[in-house]
Amino acid sequence: MELRRSEFELETIVSRIHRGELDLQPDFQRGEIWDKKRRQRLIDSLLRGWYVPAIHIVSAPDSQYDTVLDGQQRLAAIRDFFSDNFSVDGKITPASEEIRSLDGKRFSELPQSTQRKLLRFTLPCVTLYDFEPDEPNELFFRLNQSYNLTPPEKRNALHGKARGQVRELVGSLGSLGLLSPGAVGFSNGRLAYDDIVARTCLAVERRNLRQHINNNVVEDFYRTREFSVETLTTVYGAGRDLFRMTERLTERVRFNKATLFSWLIFCSWVPGVTGSSVPDHMLDTFEGHRRTLKKNLTHSSLPPGMAGAIRLYDDRASYRVTDVSSVLIRDCVLYLFLSEFSVAPPLRGSGGLRRAISEASESTAQNSILGFITSDSSDWGTDLPLDGQGE
Repeated sequence: MELRRSEFELETIVSRIHRGELDLQPDFQRGEIWDKKRRQRLIDSLLRGWYVPAIHIVSAPDSQYDTVLDGQQRLAAIRDFFSDNFSVDGKITPASEEIRSLDGKRFSELPQSTQRKLLRFTLPCVTLYDFEPDEPNELFFRLNQSYNLTPPEKRNALHGKARGQVRELVGSLGSLGLLSPGAVGFSNGRLAYDDIVARTCLAVERRNLRQHINNNVVEDFYRTREFSVETLTTVYGAGRDLFRMTERLTERVRFNKATLFSWLIFCSWVPGVTGSSVPDHMLDTFEGHRRTLKKNLTHSSLPPGMAGAIRLYDDRASYRVTDVSSVLIRDCVLYLFLSEFSVAPPLRGSGGLRRAISEASESTAQNSILGFITSDSSDWGTDLPLDGQGE
């Protein structure tokens, strides 16, 4: 890979962006996430003539435009300021009387001399030529290891088939209607959906919930492997089934990353045991009981043991949410609930556990579930009985 260093005036760079010659949104980039305050601090630095870190640009010989490898947030802020989308904050420290006099002014309202100063500000630029396909993405990954990127944002820069598979699956589930703030209760800020889908796919690919899926495990998979068609089909089918359940809700459910992961996993493997999808009413019924118990209200239709199980699920959905035992407990409680209110055959000792908690108090039931999951002989969560349920 060849790197050439140069400097460009901001006027030239912004003109290239507007002409479509410089792409700020290649597929490895995150969205534009800088808030107004951070954008204004950058403009303040430009007005002071301070150093701004170099941007990195990828120049491909067979492309009609160059892409921004690193520096997207800076360039987007500069582009938007030159388009009068936000104003100068003249109160940023250290105090400057000259900049204070510009407070509240947009670019077109600045004195001509200040406009020229900004337009002629030179920005360091490193352009990449003659590279192997994975080299620009790897460079982006290394450049941003010390910055405040989330693990999924860093992984999104890695070159490999798994990254593209996850992004496509997230898009498909979004088009379906599942992955949206209205359906799950949180947004894809910092690539949260990508992270959940990647972890779900990895658990399904392994057919095992007893192996911890941390950021390093997902990163290694992104670098070296790709997901099978069966995995992608199964996870899409699980998302389709879960979306159907969200459409049956009588009261909105706000998932977090842990509970969305657990429901996707649960919907992935249950059809392989029961021969049919998770009942459409289960999410609404389960979450209704969970809301009631969180308010510490009595519910005559819920046996104490099952109430204890749901309280344990609730605890493990907000505390130690990613450790293996919490993942297994949430998964097991969902199956116990399914067995209580629907037709589900005993699975890996769950029949005995269900009988044990049927007449138990809340605390006894919770201890029984914990003992069942943590027992050395327990195989809950292994060899997930997947059947590939996509259409």
